[in-house]
Amino acid sequence: MKKKVNELNIHRAIACISVVLVHISAGLIFLGTTGLEMKFLLSFINRSLKFTTPTFIFISGFILFYVYQNREINYLSFWKKRLGVILGPYILWTIFYYGYFILTGAYNFSWEFFFEKLIFADMVYHLYFILIITQFYFLFGVFRYLFVKFNSHILILIFFLSNLLFMNNFYFKYVDRFFMQYIFFFALGFYLSKNYQEFKPKILANKFIITLSYLSACGIYAFQFIYMSVLNKPLFSGQTVNNIWFIFSLISIIFYLLVSIKIEEGQLDYLKRFFYKVSDGSYYIYLSHPFVLILAEKVVRKLGLTSASLSFIILTFIVLGVTISGAIGYKSIKNYLNIFTKPKVANSKI
Repeated sequence: MKKKVNELNIHRAIACISVVLVHISAGLIFLGTTGLEMKFLLSFINRSLKFTTPTFIFISGFILFYVYQNREINYLSFWKKRLGVILGPYILWTIFYYGYFILTGAYNFSWEFFFEKLIFADMVYHLYFILIITQFYFLFGVFRYLFVKFNSHILILIFFLSNLLFMNNFYFKYVDRFFMQYIFFFALGFYLSKNYQEFKPKILANKFIITLSYLSACGIYAFQFIYMSVLNKPLFSGQTVNNIWFIFSLISIIFYLLVSIKIEEGQLDYLKRFFYKVSDGSYYIYLSHPFVLILAEKVVRKLGLTSASLSFIILTFIVLGVTISGAIGYKSIKNYLNIFTKPKVANSKI
């Protein structure tokens, strides 16, 4: 039985918390009441945590290959299980958000509008990830075959170049949810999963270089964002911005994998248990946090707060507090009920 790679649970939890902070900070950067210095600080926070989508894709690829590398797979059963887990909650939350937007007058009811938003994962800004990961679940068999049969070092180079070529030469509506935009990161999960025992010591041995690289990448990524989006000064081409994001995401994945390994190997058991619980409920935190953020922003406006720093702290406290506790509570109740609904199987292995 394979040893569990618990650092990936910590990695997922960090990414989950980061995506919430990205969306909280994004809403404050462009407020008229936010001072320029605070815009710079929030921009740095926002950009330094903008690695989340590639990270979730990387973790999915890593875990899938780690679990299924040497197993026989019935792909119909695989797709049924995986898609059932993600599409059911996705559809319910899409309906919920649409109902809320209709009640608040943001949208009128239309079946055509609803199904377009549902199919393209466009009802709320964060749902596009579900469409991306669904595509990769369907492509899992292709990736698995390639990484089992061929040299993984050559493959990862091919996927690296393919991703860059696509990103710099193709653009169309909804390109941000097309699998080619992120294909390298899914392949990177397979690559590190296959070579993890070799690469883990190298990651630990080069922690200073990795940390310095991450901080440098954050600075460059934040710098271009501030100039182009905050100060409205043209600085880089769209291709250059894409390439900066791509390299930043790669460095961030390695850096936060390093952080996750150090936490997993450390003695702070309470922190590890917290991250494990966040990881277990991460999908529900991801789906629900924009709604909680909408309500929290109403609370901040009602309080009449004009301080962006205080608003950021209050929003973070409310959104993370409500979504994390809600997801952990929901998963605990669900797991408790499963004890009574699932038949016991002797000598079962997870």
